[in-house]
Amino acid sequence: MPILEQASPGTGSNGDHRVFSDFFANNHIVQNVAVVQPKNLLIQSLRDIFRKDSIFTYRDDEYGFPLTPDLTGKPLDTEESTKILISDIYRYDVKFFPAITIKHDGGAYKPISFNQEGTYKYRIDYIEDAYGGRRKISTPTHKVYAGKWEINISVGVYCESSSELQELIDIITMGLQYVLWNDLRASGLFIQGLSIGGESSEPYANDYIYSQNITLRCLSEWRVEIPLENIIEKIMFYFDSVKTETGNGDSSANSAVLRYSDILELTKIWTTTNNKQSNWF
Repeated sequence: MPILEQASPGTGSNGDHRVFSDFFANNHIVQNVAVVQPKNLLIQSLRDIFRKDSIFTYRDDEYGFPLTPDLTGKPLDTEESTKILISDIYRYDVKFFPAITIKHDGGAYKPISFNQEGTYKYRIDYIEDAYGGRRKISTPTHKVYAGKWEINISVGVYCESSSELQELIDIITMGLQYVLWNDLRASGLFIQGLSIGGESSEPYANDYIYSQNITLRCLSEWRVEIPLENIIEKIMFYFDSVKTETGNGDSSANSAVLRYSDILELTKIWTTTNNKQSNWF
């Protein structure tokens, strides 16, 4: 997913303060799955899974935040509230259970090559002459750089019941390793390994809260595409058209009509800043 489409309100993080910087656009960074994007991908993906669950049904409000109104006097099975909280942090003073939190546990940059995978992105055009001959033109449009991140993400699960905790762990692990695996990979987050921590409990309000962590070892990437302007390129074409023999034996006519050669030389192509105009000489 491009960086300009990542930090949309309501798709992931629940912090009250959000910063939308133009740093990525100014530096032609089209993808950076490092900290914000992996958390947003996992949060939104888990929310989509639990929206379809009949027991732990996830519901959100019109702004994309978990639906957690004041339920004083409401029945336990009300549809006016979410049945599970999925977030990166607690946004509320009163704790909500069961809850799933996504936490970034750090990572490291791993270079793929010495020149940061310096390659080119091409635009493909096809030219067809009047006799059916087709030629493909590859024009470089962007200089591309890329790199790899190795990151660790912790998924915390908190419940008021040990049996609830165990069931949620099973759902989340299979969801991440099977149901969501391909979609996350296509979005730039590859789950390389998954491990389940031990159960723990702590006193809370004359009862106990049960918790367990799932640790994800992931690979992700960053990508930069720098537009190339004022490209000058010389392209040579050679068209050779041959007429099929008619069998009438008229060699004099065939010598004039049977074949011809033509060379079309495109000496200069200027791609303007907006890629909408080209001058042909």
